[in-house]
Amino acid sequence: MLYVMFVLTIVLTAAAGIYSIIATRNVLRVLIAMELVSKAAILLLLLAGIINGNMALAESLIIALIIIEVVVTAIGAVLCIALFSKTGSLEIGKMSAAKEADHVK
Repeated sequence: MLYVMFVLTIVLTAAAGIYSIIATRNVLRVLIAMELVSKAAILLLLLAGIINGNMALAESLIIALIIIEVVVTAIGAVLCIALFSKTGSLEIGKMSAAKEADHVK
């Protein structure tokens, strides 16, 4: 029963993240949705480690994934700040306006 609840949590978290990535037009919300998908992947690695009895490998993969997640989040935050400073908005459609603003200077 515990495994079923664990799998249900993974599926719902991943589904919420993927739906948010598809449905939103805001760059910051896409970044947060990517975090949700990453958390689902971490939970999946944890479940795989529990099922296989190899928690040491699962924990090392989780730590590596967390490090990658932090780097991606930091770069995404910098891109959000740059987009907002160029356009005054965080809409995905405004990215082309930010690119054109760089060419004008």
